[in-house]
Amino acid sequence: MEKGKIKNFFPGGNTSQGFYSFYDYLPYKTERAFIIKGGPGTGKSTFMKKIGYEMTEHGYNIEFHWCSSDNNSLDGVVIPALKLAILDGTAPHMIDPENPGAVEEIVNLGEYWNSSYLRKHRQEIIKLNKLIKKRFKQVYHYLKIAKLVHDEWESYYIEGLNLNKANQKIAEIIDLILTEKSPSTPGPGRHLFASAITPGGVINYFDNLTEEIGRRFIVKGEPGTGKSTLIKKVADVIAKYGYEILYLHCGFVPESLDAIIIPGLDTAIINGTPPHTLEAKRDGDQIIDMMACVNLTVLKQYADEIAEVKSLFDGIMKRVFNHLKQAKETHDEIEEFYITAMDFKQVENKRKEILREIFEL
Repeated sequence: MEKGKIKNFFPGGNTSQGFYSFYDYLPYKTERAFIIKGGPGTGKSTFMKKIGYEMTEHGYNIEFHWCSSDNNSLDGVVIPALKLAILDGTAPHMIDPENPGAVEEIVNLGEYWNSSYLRKHRQEIIKLNKLIKKRFKQVYHYLKIAKLVHDEWESYYIEGLNLNKANQKIAEIIDLILTEKSPSTPGPGRHLFASAITPGGVINYFDNLTEEIGRRFIVKGEPGTGKSTLIKKVADVIAKYGYEILYLHCGFVPESLDAIIIPGLDTAIINGTPPHTLEAKRDGDQIIDMMACVNLTVLKQYADEIAEVKSLFDGIMKRVFNHLKQAKETHDEIEEFYITAMDFKQVENKRKEILREIFEL
């Protein structure tokens, strides 16, 4: 039996708007969901990972949805062929079942912990949770400042951008993609992140998500050269022709797009600039250089300002990553209390029970 493939996403992100969630799009087109409840360190992520990997061994393609606050932990697993999802239902993505029993089932790992042990360490846990909240408050404070600095960085390139040339590139891409133009009902869309700002740095899964896509347009250019606008305008046109589109938003500015994938046209358009650098390395790859739309004479007069603002942005982002790492380290301390309190044999028995239910489907 051929092993199933894994697609990787982030359903939420640490952004300039704070924690931003597309969690509603995680259980996409599913008809059954297991919602896992429990504290940090109770084994939720391991529970989901084990089921996910076991399903790939049986030939099922799956989706892993990773946590932006701990890039080694899962927020959810989707098994599209079974129309089934397993979700972390704890903060910051609180989920309550709409159709309990019929569609969603609560799996409470809190049944398997030693409550008296946790109560004994109540004050330490409360103190550490307060510290985590403080760390994330600092993260989002600096991300908001970074966005203001980034806006200034963009402004110099926007001033030099030739809109006519940029729009011409958009029209050329649309003509290449749409060989038959017969408008239909606007196609369905799914919104997620392919990249995220995490304690491990900026992590992205663009190559993974476009592994089976034959044609990729990789958009290059500095901030303010219209990369996200190009992707959005192409998506707006493509949607009118009834194609299903996967919208992958920017992990820093979530209202902006970093990529779209149109499986029905075997096509993806991706922002291939740092921090998620992507180069043309496949036969179907084509570079779209937005710097060709910029008046370099305008940029030369702002060379010092651009260098200064870029350096300032990098310095702020270092603070962001530092606070994310500290929040993760504090979270790990809390996990130790729950790890000690848990009966993981019971958790494993529950996982096997859920796996049997899945195979019955």
